[in-house]
Amino acid sequence: MKQYFALLLASIAAITSAFAESYSTEVTMTPQKGKGTYEVVVNVSQLVEQDGKITEKLLGQPKLSSPFGSPASMRIGPEPTSENYKREENVTVDASWPKTGETGVALCTVTIKRGDKVVSKSTMKFTLDDK
Repeated sequence: MKQYFALLLASIAAITSAFAESYSTEVTMTPQKGKGTYEVVVNVSQLVEQDGKITEKLLGQPKLSSPFGSPASMRIGPEPTSENYKREENVTVDASWPKTGETGVALCTVTIKRGDKVVSKSTMKFTLDDK
């Protein structure tokens, strides 16, 4: 009985880890002081195992720009009306930057969904001061 139970646990662990997915998210937020805007560039990849090695499958590279003090959002991926919507990832980027001359927090949240299910969410904060 103990052997059977241990085998069952090992099978459950193997199934769980086979379905776990990992993502890599790189975010660059850059003030464009001469323009009074900020720029956000995001690289989103899914980490995939191939031939015993982990590789990155690029999902998208959203890029957006907005005036200081104004939030910005961008979404890439299949639309909800697409037949691929529930099978493929869609990425939403939400960013904000304080008004010119103000201290505060620059914020960027990257949400990865498959259909309506959130599979990964990352938030990056920069504290800005006038020093």
